[in-house]
Amino acid sequence: MSATVSVPVIRDLTAEDVFAKAVCMTLSLHKIGLQRKSAIKLKSKADQRMFRTTKLLMDCPEYKAIHRLDSQIRRELHQFDLPGDIGRGMALVPASALQRVSHLADDFRVRRAALIDDFCRVYPERKEDARQKLMEQFKEDEYPTVKEIRDSFRFDMQFMTFDLPGVLSAVDESMAEREREKMAEKFKTIGEDIREGLRELMQGLVTHLLDRLSGQEDGKPKKLMPSAINNLLGFLNEFDGQNVSKDSELEKLVAQLKNTLDGVTPKSLKKDSNYRSIVTTSLQSVKAQLDTLMVDRPTRRILVSRDHD
Repeated sequence: MSATVSVPVIRDLTAEDVFAKAVCMTLSLHKIGLQRKSAIKLKSKADQRMFRTTKLLMDCPEYKAIHRLDSQIRRELHQFDLPGDIGRGMALVPASALQRVSHLADDFRVRRAALIDDFCRVYPERKEDARQKLMEQFKEDEYPTVKEIRDSFRFDMQFMTFDLPGVLSAVDESMAEREREKMAEKFKTIGEDIREGLRELMQGLVTHLLDRLSGQEDGKPKKLMPSAINNLLGFLNEFDGQNVSKDSELEKLVAQLKNTLDGVTPKSLKKDSNYRSIVTTSLQSVKAQLDTLMVDRPTRRILVSRDHD
């Protein structure tokens, strides 16, 4: 007779729970586009309406440098995001990470401003180069002034919390009540997303490190990269600030691994086979429990928005 696995009942997350340990972040990076529609016809008998052709206003390495930095900005600022879809263009960030996010954003603003200065400085020269390359396809009215270009660049980041039902109460109490119900349901789903997302992330990190610690078919150990350990340690150290959903089950597993991996380094795992065996055993235990949590997770609720862009 198989043993019955008890699944802990997890209290639904509320907006108050979320914003006690996290804030909502919006990030917008704006820049002028350097592509325009082109009326050039393809040398083909195919239906021309099936194609959309574009042209570059100019070939500009300085503009491409801004584009690359923008990709880096989004990647590095959003690395702190919690799992869970709170809304279009918004992300939940643990309050414990706000200072680091803010300092990163300040550094990026300085770097971006310098690149924008570089682009604006060479713009007239790049424009004249484009005039020669585009020939009859060059159109003066497609090129904004340097001032218009500089004004088009923006770096907007904002942290906020919500109290929409509270605000609506002063206007229409019935409307406020409907919004409370919708918000309560939304935050239940967000809580599940955060909880399951953090579990999946830890499961992946543990599985990866276990794989690195296992031997190959010829008995030789696999190459152990520092990132396999450092990424897991980083998750364990940041978990308290990220545990917005108050996941007590995952909290126990984090505590277990933190105790096992205290002071661990790639070098110590490579040189000390006994220590390596202890770490491997603990990781296997945690992985087995994580696998159970993932199998027994509740059915996710899907909210369908009636809003359209």
